[in-house]
Amino acid sequence: PILSHIVPPDARSRVMAWECALENSIANAVGPLVVSLLAERAFGYTFGQNDSTGLDIPSAEALGKAMTATICIPWLVCFSAYTMLHWSYPRDVRMLERQAREAQAAGKTKDASADEQAAAEECKAENGLSCDGVDDSVTV
Repeated sequence: PILSHIVPPDARSRVMAWECALENSIANAVGPLVVSLLAERAFGYTFGQNDSTGLDIPSAEALGKAMTATICIPWLVCFSAYTMLHWSYPRDVRMLERQAREAQAAGKTKDASADEQAAAEECKAENGLSCDGVDDSVTV
């Protein structure tokens, strides 16, 4: 929700799509590789070496630790990033509000000048006078 609030309305869907695409693509591309590397090299997972019962508790624990690290470390990074967003959020909201006020003021100025021009043309068409009271139909 915080990203959708600090992004201009015309870019919200694009930003949310990029965020989801990057998050899921990186997780799917890197996650399995990191789990396998951590399980084998850091936690001692051994593939295919089990006792006669088919149980390999040390390897299961190694795989569990690798998955825990692969899940918790990225979430800690996300927690840090979102914490920084809460720090910058008020500034970003003020900036967006200022831009909206400026755009609205520019739009009102354009609308006002367009309305004035339309009124002047209507006045001239009806009376042959410009809106400042000068008769444009009189030739000297």
